[in-house]
This record gives sequence, structure tokens and C-alpha cells, in this order.
Amino acid sequence: MDLRHMRHFVAVAEELNFRRAADRLRMTQPPLSQSIRRLETDLGLKLLNRTKRSVELTEVGRAFLVQARRTLLQADFARKAALRAGEEASEIRISFMNAALYDILPRLVARHRERQPNVSLKLFEMPSPGQVEGLLSGDYDFGIILPGTPHTEHLDRLVIESTGFLAAVPDEWPIAQRDSVTLAELCKQPFIRPPERVDGRLTQPLALFEVIGMAPDIVQEVNQINTMLSLIGAGLGCGIVTASASHMHVRGVKFLTITDHPPDRYWQLQLVWNPDNFGTAAQAFLRMTKDLVSQGARAPATAKGAR
Repeated sequence: MDLRHMRHFVAVAEELNFRRAADRLRMTQPPLSQSIRRLETDLGLKLLNRTKRSVELTEVGRAFLVQARRTLLQADFARKAALRAGEEASEIRISFMNAALYDILPRLVARHRERQPNVSLKLFEMPSPGQVEGLLSGDYDFGIILPGTPHTEHLDRLVIESTGFLAAVPDEWPIAQRDSVTLAELCKQPFIRPPERVDGRLTQPLALFEVIGMAPDIVQEVNQINTMLSLIGAGLGCGIVTASASHMHVRGVKFLTITDHPPDRYWQLQLVWNPDNFGTAAQAFLRMTKDLVSQGARAPATAKGAR
């Protein structure tokens, strides 16, 4: 049994069709059928039930598929780790969610250029779940994600941003002439919100209203803070954003302090990494990040339990 036969089996098991699996693997059907038979012979087990019209996994085949996927993932990880170790030019690959652009990521990049000018940074913007998959497969050295993202049990982490929330209102509104606002007052205005729930959890800006037992008057839902700020700048409503988003200086938007902001509700970003894929350049980057976080000035606090 070798990895080639295992890849062939996974393709057939996922497609449940030899022709489609052969097309996916860019090979013809007869060699694929021979490869599956050889795998079954090596195992001494029947993995597939075949007829002229259908292909089905046996109970043994279903169990083998789970482990085959894991084996192939680990093999791919080992290959990438070996290639990275053999690279002459050092680089660090960082995936991030767009909220990191408001404050912490630019500061990390600037500090990195001072400390490691000969090590290039490659940046990849994507949602938190996609980052975790890339970290586990060895595609990235670090990710910047939201706490509570699923499947991070095997990743190490460090809280790199921890901040409260601000109200964002159109600067033409009468309320924008003030420096602060209450949550109850925001409930009386047309409100632009992020998605109501992420991974089954109430999103943090909406969770603020739980404390006062009121709900805002939703007029629009958006997926990105940049979109929200653009709509607020056009006068279409108000919203709640992280304090770091105020660094964007969007035209037509005024940021106000929330006077009854619950002290136990705050926004965090985590730097996460796979300890099994951690070279010398990545170790230096982590030391630099910890140093930046510990300096204080606009630096976030480290949460309980973070490394």
C-alpha cells in the first residue's frame, strides 16, 4: 500500500464514480480500477461495492476513508515542512482577517521590517475558519483570527488585540455633535448590523444590547466593517464597531464613546500558529510580537490562558 493508491481510493470514495474520479485524477479509468483492486488486495479487505450502475463504500471502506484522509493530510504537511526547511530565502506567511488591518497588523509589519529586513512577509486575507485549515495543513506560519474559532485545539495562541467598542454615526446627524451616546439612544436610530450570528454565537456588537434588554432598529445587515462604515458615511444608519476601526477615518463618519458600555464585553484578535510547523524565522517573529504586545502604548492585553 502506498500513498498513490490511497489518493486514488479517496477520489473514488468521494466521487462514488470511477469516471469522475479518473477525470479528477487526470488519468484513465482502467489504471484507476487496477489501483483500487491492488489496494484491496494489499489490505485483504473489500472497500467498495461495485455494480455497472453504482459504487458504494463498504463499512470497512468508510472507516478506511477517514484514516486515509488523515494520512494524506499528514503526508502533505511533511512535504511542505521539508520544502520550507530547504528554502534558501526565508519568508513568513501570515493569514489574517480584515479587522487586523485597522491597527495591529500594520504595526506588526512595520516592526518586522525593522527587526528582520531580510525575511519577507507574505500576507493572505481570509475568514478565520479558512485560516485554521491552512495552519493545520502547513500553508501558513501564523494566522490572525477571532477567539472561539472552531478546530483550533492543536494551535498555540496569543491575544494581540483587546479593545472595546465605539458607536459610529453619520457626521450630519444631530447626535454627532456630541462625544458620547448610550445604547438606548442607538436603539432609537436606524441601525446597520453585522451578521446576527457567527458559528452559532451572537455577534459581539449585538451582544452589547443584551445588557440593557433592548434591540436596535435593524435597517441593513452587512458582512464587513468596511461596508458598514461606508453605509454610515452615506447617512443610511449607525452602527457599533471595534475601537480600532476608528483609525480608518472614513469620510462622513463620527465615532462616539458608548457611556453604558458593559465592562466585560470587548473585542479580541488572536495570533495563532501550529507548533509542529515552526521554523527559526517564525520563532523570531513571535518573540517580536510578544515584545510589541508587552510594550503598552496602544498594545493589547493578553487574555487569561493565552500563551
